[in-house]
Amino acid sequence: MRIDLAFTVGERDPAEFTGKTVVVIDVLRASSTILTALANGCPEVIPVAEPGEAFAVAGQYRRDQCLIGGERKGLKVPGFDLGNSPEEYSREIVAGKRLVFTTTNGAKAFLAAANAAEILVGAFLNASRVSSYLKKADREVFLFCAGREGRLALEDLLCAGMIIDHLVFAMKDEPGVELTDPARTGMLAYRQMAGMGPVVIALGRTDHGRYLSSLGLAGDLRYCGQVDLLPVLARFAEGRIVLVTED
Repeated sequence: MRIDLAFTVGERDPAEFTGKTVVVIDVLRASSTILTALANGCPEVIPVAEPGEAFAVAGQYRRDQCLIGGERKGLKVPGFDLGNSPEEYSREIVAGKRLVFTTTNGAKAFLAAANAAEILVGAFLNASRVSSYLKKADREVFLFCAGREGRLALEDLLCAGMIIDHLVFAMKDEPGVELTDPARTGMLAYRQMAGMGPVVIALGRTDHGRYLSSLGLAGDLRYCGQVDLLPVLARFAEGRIVLVTED
């Protein structure tokens, strides 16, 4: 198995994803919010690139059966039902309602990975579930970090590194595991973080973590830093993200 990693959206030619299992990671906060919505009964999430597109897509459905969520610059878009704080997406609010979703970084990453054979959602919330699934995947693996406005987001790299580290450990007795330099960088970054305390501490030290805290959203860091809180698997296909019920 060959394991690769991209640090940001736009860093790689989309053709590189062809035939691979791609894991899109946007810890703060798109991946975490999507997983939370699905785990709480949202039947599907439709990621779109821009707010205007979100309104247009939502207009195709009955208003009482569809929610519009997401952010720009960390804040809820005017006219949206919800922002990008995962704890907004409670069962009482999202159960039975599809979600049209756009964010500054994460939603665009799903669309950029469209050439992949399979696209999964990754976060600290489901890291072990993802690595367990990847161990059984019969194709190359690509960890795709959303980043932050074209730059590396440390929280995404650390999460990718955790998934890689778990996967390498699980396959330690199997031949043929190959890490690219970016994948090894992510794994080593995670191993260093693991010796320095809880994930939430690391999130608070990242650029985006500090920015969210400045907006009064430090609670999102505490939530998104909970490892394996949601042992679910979610897949993006045909324009929609849904839970995978079997693997």
